[in-house]
Amino acid sequence: MAITMHEIAKKLNLSIATVSRTLSGKADGVSEETKRTVLEAAARYGYKKRRTIGKSVAFVIDKDLFNLSSQFYASIISGVEEELIKSKYYFQFNSLEKEKFDLTRINLNFSDLAGVILIGVYHDDFVLKLKDIAVPMVLVDYYIPTEDIPVVLIDNTDGILKGAKYLAGLGHRRVAFIAGERADTATHDRLYGYTRSCAIYGFEQNESLIEECRGRLDESFAAMNRLLKRKPHPTAVMAHNDIIAIGAMDAIKQKGLSVPHDISVMGFDDIGLASEVVPSLTTLHVPKRAMGSMAVQRLLQVIKGEIETVNKLLLPTELVVRSSTAAPST
Repeated sequence: MAITMHEIAKKLNLSIATVSRTLSGKADGVSEETKRTVLEAAARYGYKKRRTIGKSVAFVIDKDLFNLSSQFYASIISGVEEELIKSKYYFQFNSLEKEKFDLTRINLNFSDLAGVILIGVYHDDFVLKLKDIAVPMVLVDYYIPTEDIPVVLIDNTDGILKGAKYLAGLGHRRVAFIAGERADTATHDRLYGYTRSCAIYGFEQNESLIEECRGRLDESFAAMNRLLKRKPHPTAVMAHNDIIAIGAMDAIKQKGLSVPHDISVMGFDDIGLASEVVPSLTTLHVPKRAMGSMAVQRLLQVIKGEIETVNKLLLPTELVVRSSTAAPST
């Protein structure tokens, strides 16, 4: 397989921006010696230049994931669309089933493709194939730890710590956590935040206080019921996201218990539904539209070769206190 710009940059210990400018013929400010070194390496390793970059940006998401969390991702999509329109790029929406994450099956117009924004996509092979053919891209709400690919993420660990600090301040010590799917990088980061919270705020550390489910109401309902079978039950529950938290509240209420008098519940994301359920949900607000907007800004920097270093762009969360949390009754 042909070498990529990223690999040339690594081999020569140069920035991606320098290599990109040289290979695109826009090497202003690059020394003649560096240009010669880059071009010789490109020829030696078989670098193949991509076709002319067009004016459309493909937005790619896993269909199952979008169906599970459509309120969350719809806000991010709005931010992406607004920023692309502002920058005079076209928007291509691609919601794919798992088996269609393949370059030969995806409907991408490569002749006019400027770049790709992949959101919440857990198909590493697909991402790496795009990288190998030097398609500019940005990952949102997902990352591959070993790869230098620009990403826009929520500071998940810090968000959980903020929520845990609030619960600890109310007096909670037996705090359960309902995690999302383990393959999800956000799940890993939020679960890490919870385990750190146990040590920092003196929460009871017990594996029986941790459950896992997909982001569906029925599955979170079942996960909460499993927690309720263990005695004593938790005085508070932190959920991976708002949908899981709402399912947990339904399970608690169906057992004849009160939220928050018997068990406090906290979500994550602050989707529209969080303020409409009864009781209204305490949660961590995620700047979803800003994530979409910043993903586009980051992608345009990649396209123009303006990124010197590839790093994670972390956006902070904000605690939103509503009616689903209170001090423990006992």
